[in-house]
Amino acid sequence: MSVLSSSSQPVYVRPVRSIGGVIMDVTVEETHTDELEITEHPVQQGASITDHAFKLPSSVTITAGASDAGGNDGGDKRSVEVYEALLKLQGSREPFDLVTGKRTYKNMLIKSLSVTTDKDTENILLVTAELKEIILASVQAVAVPRSRQKNGHKTGGVDQRGKQQLEEKKVQDVSALEQGRRLFS
Repeated sequence: MSVLSSSSQPVYVRPVRSIGGVIMDVTVEETHTDELEITEHPVQQGASITDHAFKLPSSVTITAGASDAGGNDGGDKRSVEVYEALLKLQGSREPFDLVTGKRTYKNMLIKSLSVTTDKDTENILLVTAELKEIILASVQAVAVPRSRQKNGHKTGGVDQRGKQQLEEKKVQDVSALEQGRRLFS
């Protein structure tokens, strides 16, 4: 019998840190930002304050690395593979999950990737990634009968009225200035 099966305590398994499934060798730093946009205008006493503040998308800045040390013999460097995977993820513009040391984010996109290569970092990838949450909203179209609309004849849908004959209308050959003069005389 294993130790886990005989334990009366629940076992929690923390997911591995990853950026859309791309796993880095080391995470140097994570900066999490969660903000509210709060009104600058006075709020009437007794009003619901939640109507005057809304949550902005979360953002995370991660500095992480991948190394070529102990890499594969296939020729491709792990640092290059990881960088290409991050660029592909950014280019797809499809929301993904971000797993950090503090929490898991849903619907994230890579806003920017910053990499510097010099003589000391030739065989590693040290990348700073700025990620931002996409807040998704559900939309539903609802048909409202004309009888329930204030100006149903103006705001309602188009009725099917069959084929219509065009009518010829005479164009008045009067300037706009003359039309204005007639209005005020």
